[in-house]
This record gives sequence, structure tokens and C-alpha cells, in this order.
Amino acid sequence: MEDHKQGANSLTRRETLRVGLGTLLGTTVATGTRAADDTRAADATGQERLAISFWIWALWDTGPNRIVRDFEVRVAEAVERGFNCFRIEGGAGITHDATGRPRGELEFYPVLPGHDLLTRGQQHMTGGRIDLLKRLVELCTVAKRYNVKLILSSWYYLHTFWFTDKNVTAELLGLPLEKRFMVFARGLDRILDVLKQRGLADTIATAEIFNEVSPRYHGRTVDHEEALDFLQTRHPDIRFSLDTDNFDTSRIPRNARVWTYHSYYLWPIYGLLEQDLIGGDKDLNDPAAYAPIRRFLRRDLVPFQTILDSRAGRPPIARDWYRRIWLYRNLDPNAMPELERLLQEDLEKRIDEFKQRATDAVKQLVKIRDEVLPGIPLILGEGGSYCADHRLRWEERSDAYWEVIEHAARAYREHGLVGAVPRTNSGPEDPVWHEYPERLQRANAVFLGKKP
Repeated sequence: MEDHKQGANSLTRRETLRVGLGTLLGTTVATGTRAADDTRAADATGQERLAISFWIWALWDTGPNRIVRDFEVRVAEAVERGFNCFRIEGGAGITHDATGRPRGELEFYPVLPGHDLLTRGQQHMTGGRIDLLKRLVELCTVAKRYNVKLILSSWYYLHTFWFTDKNVTAELLGLPLEKRFMVFARGLDRILDVLKQRGLADTIATAEIFNEVSPRYHGRTVDHEEALDFLQTRHPDIRFSLDTDNFDTSRIPRNARVWTYHSYYLWPIYGLLEQDLIGGDKDLNDPAAYAPIRRFLRRDLVPFQTILDSRAGRPPIARDWYRRIWLYRNLDPNAMPELERLLQEDLEKRIDEFKQRATDAVKQLVKIRDEVLPGIPLILGEGGSYCADHRLRWEERSDAYWEVIEHAARAYREHGLVGAVPRTNSGPEDPVWHEYPERLQRANAVFLGKKP
């Protein structure tokens, strides 16, 4: 790709990549022209870009028979699969109370007991007692030995409150919008202080106050900017990020130093099954609502009201998540082969469309960045498809699916992103981790410039 022409005080894409990699990976680099191919991973820094594995619930996944219980094993496996960075829920707001005192071990709970373990990413979230701060220190200790970085974020108001106990939930959900950015910034500050005391802060590539910032859940952009100023003053050696799933420039704090973006360019493939049942307003207690896909569902259907009732007495989750969990809870295993065949055929017919969706999104990301936050590094923090049933394995088997994934990874590399997930489903809890590790290896190699 040719560099964008910008003003005299702006950085070219190639220079931005070098500065971004140097800052995020702790390498000092100089700007200026260099006669080298800017699609190579090392570029001027001698360091690779961030090949990111999405380990959202890694700190929770502990106890006997849990997937990420042994960090030593899983971090080593991640490196074998070409990863050098994890993006996780870091526990801000939960690890310490309002006075700054560590909360220690806390009780966590299933989202919808008896119903919530079939959607990808949720299949091991069974609850239990966990000290999140202790787990984070353990993960950073192992990651440092393997030269793996972490991106910290918080999904509290989107997902994490699903699991927290009554007291923590009441405290944090009770915060007025105008206080949420700063309270969670202070929580992140306390976590970073602990990591610095243990010589582990250099494992943090960047940190976000919240995942997918939204005025509905988190507050105003001016509050975000104030919280970022606080963190950057307290920790000038760490870059703090904006994280979004859209291009609404009114949500962009002008003092963000990294922009992490989400591009679910492949998610529409599941429209064949989900239709308007997830985001629509159809009454899922009415059999007519799901009649078009009834052949894919169990005969002994779990009623939608049963799903709702399983969370009685606790704060409700988002409406579309009840509906998603109901749908995949009711998939008939005997109908899955036909469903997988239809999904595969649909993707093969529309493969160029999905490749174009991935390319268009990254082009728009770079364009908006250049207009609003010129020069800051860009990261693809979530992408591809997500949240289908983990019993469906057509994605893992499909060469066409991974052709699209590799196309997207190549586009991220060519547009100068400093980090990217191959897809959101890329952690050790996902079937691809053990069944098709070579798929992850190749996608990461494409992004890192080790394969064309």
C-alpha cells in the first residue's frame, strides 16, 4: 500500500506503524522514510505487530477442569499458535473497592443457570470463588516469561455484571453515568499500580477503560477525556485506548492514544438461522415466531419464559442476549449437519461480499482516524463472527471461511494496523484452539507478514 499524503505535521501510515509498534512494544524508533516493504512484520522496530488472542474471561476460567486454569500451559500454546498478545477483561472496578482496598476472593455466578453454556465464549463460565487480582498477576507473570503482551479492558456494563455478586453488582450498576468513566479509571489505576510494584507493567501493551464505549452505558465523551487525562498523568509510560464498534465521531475522546475497533464482517452469515429473532421484537413464546426455522430446533423446546425466569432476582441482561441464548439452547443436534451445510454453501456464494465488508471497514477506520486522531495506532480488537453455538464446527472446517479470515488479516497488515485478532473466537476455550491450531497459525502469520 502506498502511504497517504498528509500535512507537514502528520505521520504517514508507515511512520505511524513504526511509532505505534515502538510505543506499544517498548521499542524506541525514529520516524522518517525507509526503503523497505512496510508489509513486513518487523518493519523499523525489530518487533512484531500484536497478533491478539481474545481471552475475555481468562481470569474467571479457573478451578478443576477449566480451560485456562493453568496459565503456563495455555500461554505456551498461544505462542505455538502465533499469538503474542491477549485481550482480556482485567477486572477494573471489581478487584478493588471504592476506598482502594483489594476485595480479594469473590463469588461469581452463571449468567442463566442451566441454559447459558452453549454459546461460544460462555461454555466454561460456571461460576465459583475467584481472586481476579491474584489471577491477573499470575497471568502477567507467565506472559512476561514468554514475551507476550496484554490489552486490558472492561466489559462490566455490557457483560461482566452478568456474573458478579449482589453487593458488587449493586455498587457498580448504581453508579450514575457521569461517574462511571472516572470510577473505572481509578480501578484500572489501582491494578496498574499493583503490576508496577511487581515489575509486570511492561506486559501491558495498552489499556481501555471500557469496551465499546457508549453514552447509554458509560457516560459522556467529556467524562471519558477527563478519565483518560487522569490515567495518562498517573501512568505516562502506558498508552490508553479508545474502544468502539462504530464510527460515531461524537464518542471519540480526542486524547485517546490508541484506537481499538471491532469489525464483525462475517456475523451476517448467521442471518440464515437467526433471521429477525435476535434483534427483532417477535414474541418467542409464540411458535409462529420461529416457524421458519422450526426444523432446526429441538422437539422438546425450552420455552423463552424459562430462559427469562432463570435470572429471576438479578439485574436483567440485554434483551438480545436472552434471545440469542434461547435460540442456541434450543438447537437440535440432529439438525446441525443440514444447518452447517447451508451456512457453508451460503458463505461460498457470498465470499466476495464478505471479503469486501472486511476491506471496507478497515478503509473507513483509517479514514476516520486520519481525520479525527491523526497518527495514533489502530488495533482490531474483535472481528469475524462470534456467539454462535460451539457445537457448530463448520467454521473450523471451512476453507472458504478461513480464506475470508486471511483476507481480512492481510487487509489489516496492508493498512498499517499494529495489532489484530484473527477472529474473536480465538482463545483456548474455543474448538479451533485444539482442533485446527494450524488455522490460527496461518492467519496470524499473514497478519505478521510471515506469509503473503
